[in-house]
Amino acid sequence: MTTEQTPDHRSRRSRSAFKLLSGYLWRDRPLLIRSVLLLLVATALDVTGPLLAKVFIDDYLIPQQLDGTMLLVLLAGYLFSQAGAAWLGYRQTLGFTEIALNAVQDIRERVFAHTLKLPMRYFDTAMSGQLVSRITNDTEAIKDLYVQFLSVVLGNLMLLIGILIAMALLDSQLMLAALALIPTVFGVIYLYEKFSGAAVQKARSLRSDINAQLSESIAGMSVLQACNQQQRFSQRFDGVNQHYYRARMSSIRASAALLRPAIDLLSVLVLIAVVWLFGLQVEAGVAEVGVLYAFLSFLGRFTEPLAEITQRFNLYQQAMVAGERVNRLLAEPAQQFSHAQAQITAGKVQVRDLHFGYQAEKPVLNGLNFTIEPGQFYAVVGHTGSGKSTLLSLLLNFYQPDQGSIALDDQPLDQFGHDLLREGIGLIPQEPFIMAGSIRTNIDMGRGLTDSAIETAARQAHLHGMISQLADGYHTGLGERGTRLSTGQRQQLVIARALAASPKILLLDEATANVDSETEQVVQQALHELHGKVTLITVAHRLSTIKRADQILVLAHGEVCERGNHSQLMARENGRYQSMYRLQRQAQKVARRS
Repeated sequence: MTTEQTPDHRSRRSRSAFKLLSGYLWRDRPLLIRSVLLLLVATALDVTGPLLAKVFIDDYLIPQQLDGTMLLVLLAGYLFSQAGAAWLGYRQTLGFTEIALNAVQDIRERVFAHTLKLPMRYFDTAMSGQLVSRITNDTEAIKDLYVQFLSVVLGNLMLLIGILIAMALLDSQLMLAALALIPTVFGVIYLYEKFSGAAVQKARSLRSDINAQLSESIAGMSVLQACNQQQRFSQRFDGVNQHYYRARMSSIRASAALLRPAIDLLSVLVLIAVVWLFGLQVEAGVAEVGVLYAFLSFLGRFTEPLAEITQRFNLYQQAMVAGERVNRLLAEPAQQFSHAQAQITAGKVQVRDLHFGYQAEKPVLNGLNFTIEPGQFYAVVGHTGSGKSTLLSLLLNFYQPDQGSIALDDQPLDQFGHDLLREGIGLIPQEPFIMAGSIRTNIDMGRGLTDSAIETAARQAHLHGMISQLADGYHTGLGERGTRLSTGQRQQLVIARALAASPKILLLDEATANVDSETEQVVQQALHELHGKVTLITVAHRLSTIKRADQILVLAHGEVCERGNHSQLMARENGRYQSMYRLQRQAQKVARRS
């Protein structure tokens, strides 16, 4: 048996989920109290109807004492009680629905806000489709807990209590026969939870896997089709979908066997017991027909709430599983930043004895040491896996060093708050992230920049001329992932975004790796204009873009094996940089000839 299926795990799961979900009931307790009071009054009115019918049968119909005034009073009372019960039931349902929607809104906002604060280590293994499922499907299941489960179960429990009180007032002996149904129903619920709990947990986990595979396949559709992998991905999806189908069927079988059919059987047995006891009372000469009518009416209403409660119990299980999954995500520790007010004022970067590895047994960086003065242009080169991009991630405080230190303007990196650090450092990634908004929105990124600042950044990225030719200028919509722009223009837009905040340090992660030669020259020109004004640290694949760098660090297996400017490194006999540069030049010549 897996850990997820053990009773101890299910108990912990229920406790963590209950802690999360009960907090919203406490927060909205005024609305909850009002809804419960409406429910109490609605229940009282609902059980009044059969009592009035009993009075009519035993006191007026059978004795043939048909008093017109009293009959009108009884009829009016009956109609009022039923109409009032329906109206108040409607109002209390709205109350529970409001609690549910408030809870789901807050949970979704909390989960998404918390996800944005998680450290990059978490996203190294997390799948986006599963995270989307937590925020959408799981929170929707939590809404069902409040609306479909809590409202129905609480309402039916109130109705059961009201019916039992009314039965006791009519005939305590018959009431005890009906009361025997309740512990039996709880036994059925226990069996259902025992047999279906693991299946419900597995089904929700597999639903997340389905969302993850859909997200992955759609995002990489061009590669998938280019590599002719449609059949393999379809089979993989079919496999997960088949497992989900089996898990859902397992849960449904338990529901079909133990919920409504079992309650219907038990209700028939209780009905037989009530009729039998009433027959004994007839023989003893103490029975009243009105009491039997009222009991049969109450019994019909008595079994229906029990059936409703058991049928809604599968929603409770799904909500508990969903609540535990959401709570587990919220329990993931967010990345912590200092509350100090350290600021990047000049752009000096110091790295001392820096060691780092994503896994303890596999180091990526080993003892890096260098100092970059404000305004200098440093380049980092090396073969794939040498640690170039990892170094930038550490400078951005995405990860924390295992050993050594990073200082900005002679202040430790961990002394910078999140906002001030992000204001002082700009990042130009290899893969540009473009939102489905306007050009202005993508440059501004919610920072409230002025039109002048945005235009200046666009000019620095040599993008203003292209934007001016568009009909809507900076307000031109770009579509999803910036499909209206070329690859080079998207890269220029990302450069403008980074420059718009006037950072003191600018990091470029192979910014020209996926652009054409013309765009590469534009990027080089932009870097040349920034040289001396901003501290530039660029990870370069195309070595031709860093010929003007003040210093070039050549990494190999996480260590600096060579350093110097372009001329110095090219003068080194049999040097790694020289070999890389000549190899690229040869490849470019071959490409031009072909």
